[in-house]
Amino acid sequence: MATALPLVPLLLLGAGCSGARERPRDARPVAIATTSTDRPLTPESAARAFSAWAANDDLARASGDERLALAWSADSQRAVTASEYREAAFGSTPLPRHSYGRPKLWVPRMEGYPQWFVASVSRGGTAALMAFVKSSPEGRFRLSLVAVPARGLKPPKVKVDSDGYATALSTEDQSVLIAPALVAPPQAAVAEEGPRSYSARALKEGPYTTGYYTANEKAAKRAAKEGLEYTSTFTATSQPVFPLRTEDGGCLVLYSLTHDVGLAQKEEGPLEVPEDVAHLVAEPPVGRELHVFHSLRFAAVVPPKSDKPDKKRDSDGSDEPADSGGKGKDPEKVAVIAEDGAATRIESS
Repeated sequence: MATALPLVPLLLLGAGCSGARERPRDARPVAIATTSTDRPLTPESAARAFSAWAANDDLARASGDERLALAWSADSQRAVTASEYREAAFGSTPLPRHSYGRPKLWVPRMEGYPQWFVASVSRGGTAALMAFVKSSPEGRFRLSLVAVPARGLKPPKVKVDSDGYATALSTEDQSVLIAPALVAPPQAAVAEEGPRSYSARALKEGPYTTGYYTANEKAAKRAAKEGLEYTSTFTATSQPVFPLRTEDGGCLVLYSLTHDVGLAQKEEGPLEVPEDVAHLVAEPPVGRELHVFHSLRFAAVVPPKSDKPDKKRDSDGSDEPADSGGKGKDPEKVAVIAEDGAATRIESS
């Protein structure tokens, strides 16, 4: 006998990431082709690449063409795009079509491939940060990830030189508090362990850090009332990281995490899949455990590394934050300011 799952725990994270659905637009979409001769990455070529992507994404959405949409998607965005199109097909509903404002483009100087740039743009009236990547001279710029800033939060000022170029940091850059490639693991730790996590010393509290922990604790209690065991695991990925130098010497970094929400029942028999993720099911579940995997994407602001010591040794030998001259000033921390994503896969065992 199938057991119905509590809906909220499975869709707790990433469910509201895409924002309100926009009304269908009447304008007929037109595809824009790219050519392999458009190779130099400049602010101008990035603007053309963004326009080409937006036009083809709109065409794909208007026609429900998943193959076209996937052809303009890369990395974690491919799974999110596939999920979105399958959900629309499953429910026989049209895909939302997005209108874009004029983007602010942060284009690094770089040689060779992959090439990438980040757009800060209004999408249907909601701010969005979008990273685009081109893997080879013969390829096109594809959307790699999107992150939507939380209400009231804005991206920092990215450093741009007199020619209009931003500065890309190495993923291992040591001039900032946490190297860009290492921002995801402490966020995952705080999301799982809460404010008591050692990593919480380096991350600000917020909806995408301690907020995840609080929400998961509540979800576990609700699941327990249904006789189910709830688990939540956040994992750093091997997806690309996009770090840009900010005017204060820190960086803005875009990156991804995977969130695995698991539910298990004691008795044998399959769990019933909630309607909100039914579009992900290829075959009916057969086991007493169900795992729903979410692809989550973020933007974080990493402060520059301070020249002053940021730790003091406590009497018991443990490290404690320095008090900045006895003033009680809190040390600067990483702030995760934006998120987006979706449930992309289900496994049963």
